[in-house]
Amino acid sequence: MIICVVENTVTREVDFYFLKLTDSWLIAQHVDPGATLKLTIFGLKSGQPKILLSAVCDNLQQQQIPQMVLQQHSKKNSLLTNTQIFGLFHNLTLEDNIRFNVDQRINVLSGKQNIVFRRDQSSQRWKQRSYIQIIQTTSSTNDVSSYNEYIELATTYTNEIQCVNLPSREAVNYKIYRVSPSGNKYHVTKTTNQSQFITHNSKDDVHRLHNMASSFIIGSGTMPIPYLYRNKPSFHPTIVEVKETGIMTKYDKDNNGDQASSINHNIKGLFFSASMDKDTHQPQTSSFFGDYRILIPPEHLIPGLNLYFADFYCNYKAHYVTLVLTKPGSVEDVYCKPRLIKLDINDNKFLYCDRGFYYTTSERNLWVEVLYTEDVHVEDMSLDGKLFKKTTPIKGLGQSKPDGIPKNTSCQICNLPKRPYITRFTLFQYF
Repeated sequence: MIICVVENTVTREVDFYFLKLTDSWLIAQHVDPGATLKLTIFGLKSGQPKILLSAVCDNLQQQQIPQMVLQQHSKKNSLLTNTQIFGLFHNLTLEDNIRFNVDQRINVLSGKQNIVFRRDQSSQRWKQRSYIQIIQTTSSTNDVSSYNEYIELATTYTNEIQCVNLPSREAVNYKIYRVSPSGNKYHVTKTTNQSQFITHNSKDDVHRLHNMASSFIIGSGTMPIPYLYRNKPSFHPTIVEVKETGIMTKYDKDNNGDQASSINHNIKGLFFSASMDKDTHQPQTSSFFGDYRILIPPEHLIPGLNLYFADFYCNYKAHYVTLVLTKPGSVEDVYCKPRLIKLDINDNKFLYCDRGFYYTTSERNLWVEVLYTEDVHVEDMSLDGKLFKKTTPIKGLGQSKPDGIPKNTSCQICNLPKRPYITRFTLFQYF
């Protein structure tokens, strides 16, 4: 199958043609003999969205149709790179651009991930619309020579478009065109800006991260957890709020850790450290994250909550494990259940309870961080003797980096193995 994209570089009009190899490539609507056209051709198997071959002809005069060679699209050293191809559409500007959000959903029964492009709910519903999506994936989680590009036509009566089926842990560029169909021709009426997202870790990916983290602490002992503690600067919004209302309100989890983590910016919580000073077995006397500290004995925070393993990562020095505590049935719990690994609070290697006392690993190069996904009633718990406040000296800047620090993708300890890349296609030539 061939998809031919014709752009009039003067009027900026764009049309997609869905053709069989035996079809006539007729672009009769471009009747202006002086029009300069940009012709982009994608070759793909019928019924499949993955692009196998491609070619571009710039500044094409209608009277001068040169021979075009479809280049093997997936070859690293091809004359036409994926960036060049996708860039052909980047400058397309039409009035009244459309906008989509990206939802990465999980089918509770099958456990499979489903990515959906969703328009604003205020948009008109129950009217048939046709869209063409162009998807490009490039990711450091795969072999460096690997990239894929997809093109697909979708028709919908709702505000949602199903994304093409993509693997986990991929960096994705996408562009969506609203089109008006007429036979095998689809005229572009509106378009989105080029946007990006990362496909989330699958549950299998999280299992593998959990196994890697478990292997990292083999042979290490355990230490008691007298407190779960949290530091923030006195000027941090949550601390200002505590001083006004007595409540510390949960907020969006940032991008700290694995770039493909499904909890980044998708659940709310408050981070606590479960790791103590490896020598004193007490909370660190100073903090990189601020001078205002609250300390809560774990027996006042953990019982009755679900515990999940979410992440294993490093920031070039120490390694970290991210655990999530959720109230059963809460929004965060419903979100985490199909995506993360649920841990037995009485039997796991990172945070466990034994006869009423809580413990964590004593591995010196691993820090266990716990995302508590409820608000903390600081003043009420303090009056009841369940929470303690103190001022601590700070290290460094004394505050965390805005939106967190991404995972060190070059670490051989905490990164998942890259998927292999296989070249399968050959070159073809068309006129």
